[in-house]
Amino acid sequence: MSDLIAFHYLYTKTDSALTLGYQMLELAQNKKNVSYQIEALTTLGKVYFEKKENEKGTTHYTKGLELALSKQDSFLYSDKLLGLGSLEYNYEDYTSAFKTLQKSQSYSGKIGDSLSLGWSIAYQGFIFTALGDYQEAEKYHLEHLRLSEKYGIRRSIAGANGNLGNVYRKFGDISKSLKYWKKGIRIAKEIGQPLYAAQGTGNLIDIYINEKDYVNASKYLDEYRFVVSHLKIPDFHSNILLFQCQIDLGLGNYTKALRECEACEKVYRVNNWELESDILKSLYEVNKKLNRHKTALAYFEEYQLIIDNEDEIKSKSEIQSIIFNNQLTTDSIAKAQEKVLLSRNYEEGLRKKNRERNLFLILGLLVLMIATAYFFIYRKIEASKRKRLKEINELKNALFTNITHEFRTPLTVIKGMTDTIKSDLQNKKPEDVQNSLEMIERNSNNLLHLVNEMLDLSKIESGNMELQLVQSNVIPFLKYLGESFSSYAQENDISLTIYSETESLLMDFDSKKLTSIVSNLLSNAIKFTEEQGKIIVHINEVVEKDQSYLFLKIIDSGIGIASDQLPSIFNRFYQTDASTVRKNEGTGIGLALTKELVELMNGTIKVKSTLGKGSEFSVKIPVTKNATITTKDSHSFNSTFPIIKTKSKHVVETTETISELPLVLIIEDNLDVAHYLRTCLGNAYETIHAVNGIEGIELALKKIPDIIICDVMMPGKDGFEVCKTLKNDERSDHIPIIILTAKATVEDKLKGLSIGADAYLAKPFNKEELFTRLNQLILVRKKLMNKLEKSGFSSLLSEELEHPQTKFLKQIIESVHAHLDDANFGATQLAKELHLSESQIYRKLKAITDKSTAIFIRTVRLQKAKELLKTSSKSISEIAYTVGFSNPSWFSRAFRDEYGYPPSEESSD
Repeated sequence: MSDLIAFHYLYTKTDSALTLGYQMLELAQNKKNVSYQIEALTTLGKVYFEKKENEKGTTHYTKGLELALSKQDSFLYSDKLLGLGSLEYNYEDYTSAFKTLQKSQSYSGKIGDSLSLGWSIAYQGFIFTALGDYQEAEKYHLEHLRLSEKYGIRRSIAGANGNLGNVYRKFGDISKSLKYWKKGIRIAKEIGQPLYAAQGTGNLIDIYINEKDYVNASKYLDEYRFVVSHLKIPDFHSNILLFQCQIDLGLGNYTKALRECEACEKVYRVNNWELESDILKSLYEVNKKLNRHKTALAYFEEYQLIIDNEDEIKSKSEIQSIIFNNQLTTDSIAKAQEKVLLSRNYEEGLRKKNRERNLFLILGLLVLMIATAYFFIYRKIEASKRKRLKEINELKNALFTNITHEFRTPLTVIKGMTDTIKSDLQNKKPEDVQNSLEMIERNSNNLLHLVNEMLDLSKIESGNMELQLVQSNVIPFLKYLGESFSSYAQENDISLTIYSETESLLMDFDSKKLTSIVSNLLSNAIKFTEEQGKIIVHINEVVEKDQSYLFLKIIDSGIGIASDQLPSIFNRFYQTDASTVRKNEGTGIGLALTKELVELMNGTIKVKSTLGKGSEFSVKIPVTKNATITTKDSHSFNSTFPIIKTKSKHVVETTETISELPLVLIIEDNLDVAHYLRTCLGNAYETIHAVNGIEGIELALKKIPDIIICDVMMPGKDGFEVCKTLKNDERSDHIPIIILTAKATVEDKLKGLSIGADAYLAKPFNKEELFTRLNQLILVRKKLMNKLEKSGFSSLLSEELEHPQTKFLKQIIESVHAHLDDANFGATQLAKELHLSESQIYRKLKAITDKSTAIFIRTVRLQKAKELLKTSSKSISEIAYTVGFSNPSWFSRAFRDEYGYPPSEESSD
């Protein structure tokens, strides 16, 4: 009967469960069967807990415990005591649960009930997990695992591994979480526990989906289907549908994802289950992707309600944590006080203290209840305010970050080239002054254009922007304006076609504002179109409802814009993903200004785009003929729109010949900044240049430069990604990296340094500052080498090394020592052993030790010889052969060159 209650009525028909429970108790009492009475009382306790009548539940369950104790069945009592603790935990009475579970832990430990002992500890870990104290939870679950392994309880081992997987996921340590989940699943399968295995596999799928690893998610979903095929539980069927929906959503199979999400929703509706946030979120996202906006909005509203409830539960959990910790503290203080008072026989004082304590707790709880009520009311009022403020702050941060970058980058070039010209004139070596002046002019125009755009936007916002209309033929003006971008398009290997279906269109227009509109659209089209791409500018006159319009369409075959980003691209300061499209810098105000200007002319602008295929911008401006007709040549216009050079078709590389000058790799997408850096480095360094992060990584691994100077905001991979990649590759982890950027905040600097950057150089900078950074890095390396040479390179073999440079040296020394007596072991053989090219090893060794590969190998041999001369009785000739010298005379000369005295003096010491 207890099984009937537990599996069929407990969670759905509590009144029926209660009736059956009392019938079971009455029957057990009539038959005077104590075991059945215990089962009936504890079952009634469970029912009352489900009815949220916790006090009655505790009373009935406690009666069952007392009977178990009177029966002197210690293992039954231990099991039921654990059951009470788990009940109190499941129904969120964490303080009572913790006390009960501690009592269960103590009792089960005394009687040797290892199963109950382990799970008493595990449930205490669950409490700390629920309260958000994951570090404390980890301790309890690790102890549970230790005990389970000690007593060989494999089911508990599986459970403990799964519990640790859950804790580490909440920690954010995904690799550890996956490790423990997989171990738990494997053990569960081995011992024939499909339910455990299914739950664990479901968690694995969820982790992989969140990590966007849809390949592994699909793999484990197939495994999940197989495991749950034998378990007739509706939950699992709905989970399969939800997981498949989320995977297809991530892979872009939106129609299929919709069918699966709706099927999952149907399962929930049929079973009268409350929809979970994951289902509603997936339904919202997939409907949004399919442009079913009304349906998406309905799901989004439901999702927000669930999220608000979850936030409220989280807040309650935080309050419970405070109460829980306060109660534990109060209890421990009370226990200490009781011991002191009892030892002194102050019974009256004890009663008084208890009354005071109870009064204190009542007052404290009243204050806490009032504070809690205020908190929830205040929280609801402030929630929408915080959301709006967060959005505003994000926009402000994006604006200031990008505006700062826009100012600092051209200022770097202007200031730097000005200093260079001054220095050249003082030294009477005016080299390439014309090119320097052109760079200064170009970057000055960039700044002027930025300031003008900001001022125009400000004028529009304040309502002070007025149209300066003239009446003229707009077609030649637009053609000439479009053709002014031809050279820019050709430089980037892009085909630009401009054609008009009408030869003449007399209308009112503001030449400056129309120039700004067309220039912004054409500039963006060129920026976001790859080499060999096409751009078409189509001009026409259209008539709609007896009104003529100038129709301008700009079509490109570029990278396109994601559908979810299209509604936002005309928002002020909005930018698409910086790492994938920002070949040039930007503030996010160009398209916003374009839209404002079009609307100022009573026109409209629309966009259509497909990711990976291109975009189409359409501008429609009504034709009016009210302004004064001008005879001025409409071709002439004064535009300060910048053409920023950021592409380089070819990278100047060094050949495989070895140069004595240190090699510097410059990774910078702005050609003017890169040119200034090359000018600064002059004859002191050899330079190579990469125009984006991906090319920079490839070139760094191919050439193994001595130093890398890398910008942050770049296409492909940003500077932080470049730094992280190179510092985690043993071929390049020794290379000092200077992060060069306009993002000069403390947070940015800390981020750069935390991923291994050796120095941070903020734009604008001067030549002296650059060389100071370079010299500091070289000085640090020299100090390290001096220290190593004094102690001998062989000393590295006995040390635990963390620094990548010394780790690399240790590898080489070990290789040389392994072939010490082989006179033919040289640079070629070493390269094969380390799986690097000879030039890569040469550059890396030269950078670290200032020695060539051959000289370094010789030094290692000689240091070993010096050690043998001191510690062995071998002759100089024998030692020479031992360390790989085929000629003792050559050994003696090399030893003298290295140490300044012959080996005979070392031997005689």
